Amino acid sequence: MNLDDLKAILYQNNVPERWYSLDDGLKPDACILFKNYNRIEFFYLDEKGDRHDYKVFSNEEDAYDYLWKKMKYQLGIFKIAPRSDDK
Repeated sequence: MNLDDLKAILYQNNVPERWYSLDDGLKPDACILFKNYNRIEFFYLDEKGDRHDYKVFSNEEDAYDYLWKKMKYQLGIFKIAPRSDDK
């Protein structure tokens, strides 16, 4: 999956933007993907600034897949329905 695919999937599945950051800086209570030289770091940043579930990926595709897996899990917990294209 590339970045455009991930953004489309997140949008289509109604994932709140406050749940994640795609190299947009740090947000509390969010999953963060951060490009650090030639690797991508993933972590959950809690409200106190502590990092949890820290993982390092050598390629973007694996990092994007991992973030989507985390968001899909959260969607199930909060029972958020996908967007409907019906207007």
